[in-house]
Amino acid sequence: MGSSGSSIYVIPEPSELRFTGRWFDFDGFSNFPEFLAREFGIPRGSWVVEKGEGPGDAGLEISEGKVRVWGDERIAYATLIQLVKQGRGGLPEARIVENFHFKFRGFHLDVARGGVPSVDTLKRLLRLLYLLKYNYLALYLEDLFPWSKYPDIGVHRGRYTRDELKEVIDYGRKLGVEVFPSLELCGHMENILSLPPYMKFSEWHNPREGVLDVDNEEARRFAYDLLKEVVEFFPGKYIHIGGDETWALGRGKSLDRNPRFRGPELYEMHHRELVRIVRESGKVSLVWGDMIAATFLRESEKGYWRKLLESPIWKESVIVYWDYSPSPKEHFADTIRMFKERGLKVVVAPGIWNWNRFYPDFPTALENLRNFLAAAREEGVEGFLVTAWGDDGSECLFSFLDPLIAAAMEMAEGKGEWEEKWCALTGESMEVLELRKLMGEVDTVVKEWRWRWGFWLPKHILLKTEWFIAYRRYVPEETLEKVRKSIEEVLSRAEKLTLPQDLQFAVDFYGVVLKALEGKASVSDYVALAKKYSELWLAERKKEGLERVLGRFWRAAGIADAELI
Repeated sequence: MGSSGSSIYVIPEPSELRFTGRWFDFDGFSNFPEFLAREFGIPRGSWVVEKGEGPGDAGLEISEGKVRVWGDERIAYATLIQLVKQGRGGLPEARIVENFHFKFRGFHLDVARGGVPSVDTLKRLLRLLYLLKYNYLALYLEDLFPWSKYPDIGVHRGRYTRDELKEVIDYGRKLGVEVFPSLELCGHMENILSLPPYMKFSEWHNPREGVLDVDNEEARRFAYDLLKEVVEFFPGKYIHIGGDETWALGRGKSLDRNPRFRGPELYEMHHRELVRIVRESGKVSLVWGDMIAATFLRESEKGYWRKLLESPIWKESVIVYWDYSPSPKEHFADTIRMFKERGLKVVVAPGIWNWNRFYPDFPTALENLRNFLAAAREEGVEGFLVTAWGDDGSECLFSFLDPLIAAAMEMAEGKGEWEEKWCALTGESMEVLELRKLMGEVDTVVKEWRWRWGFWLPKHILLKTEWFIAYRRYVPEETLEKVRKSIEEVLSRAEKLTLPQDLQFAVDFYGVVLKALEGKASVSDYVALAKKYSELWLAERKKEGLERVLGRFWRAAGIADAELI
């Protein structure tokens, strides 16, 4: 007999779930889809799957030896796999009906800021997304697409080959998860504009600022060439054309040519053509909404930029409204309404706070997810695109993101109660999950995010960064004491638990942070930590980018050895 639990769990919470409390022995299916059976380890046996009709977007009914499914089979089979995983040799007598608020349920992964996930890692992620009922994966590529016309771009940073991308796209297609590109064609182009042949296209005197000189016709044609190759390569419906944080636009070379600030005008002109290229290919463009709505600009600038909202070109696109703040629900609802009142389609983009750190900030991420997704449900947007970023070297391991990806789906489409479901689905104990969350509480910025956006003290303490050296005297002692006590609690809890390798690394990381706080971290501490980190990095990523993070460990080791701090 399989599981005899009194409850069953489904992510996200179904609109109807009836469980009689009875469990049947389960030996496998005789007719389960071959691809899904192989990828999820579903055994072959005597049970059968029958197709029928029923209510909702999808559903299933389990009786002895038989499962009847209806509606969207991708959803029904994902739910069935969830039940097989938690049944551990049994299946429950149950009826489940599922309905979804959002047609677009996406995850957006930054692969360009340091850590380039391997094909196997992306496949693992796609399996998780399928299981949780996401239907889109956006790859934030920047310079990592293999452009045939510009073969030098990204070659030194681990860019993907066409075969690698085709393999990932095809794998996602088989799971019903569309893999689409997320590009930068106006701002955040620093990794391209810093290469000698393309420096001339930079708006700013320093190409690392990353904004394209769109007042320059040759620079615009360059961006359009980049877009056209990507549009031709990706077979899906969506192409994300970027457009965020172009703060230097209109302030550099374009201002030298015409001594009048034309940032919004240039932005609209450039994006009009980008949108046209995507539209004429039969696809749909997505564009970040921050510059259009002037959401993160100074008050003195908002008036200039908000005129962009009235341009008709945005009605031909989908606005991706990103905001990672742990703000109240009404804050997000106000901006959603601003877009919707103008007849614009909106996808909301919360963030899981994995940037500039080695471990995600759980409290800030969960508060952002909860409030932003609640506002999205109430206001009735097209969907959501949960974002994970790799600012400052993508130090946070991808495996640390999984619980937050699950939590996001439950908050978006269910009742928000994700913890027990995570444990049922993965077999992880509640004690280990609580440790995950506790590690994510160390130096959380949930109440200080406005001025602590990119500064996570444990990282700076451990690596003895120039920032920490310069600002140590301004950090209140009570703040450091709070970090110390939080880490001590993590280490105390962890002593009693058997942990997977990645979580054990996180515990070891905090242990060395505590030593560094006390001035006791040794060269051997840094060497051991760097070795463990390298192994975990190479298990999920290409080698490119690792040297940047290892250099930080070895720099800190050298400082410790010389007793400089």
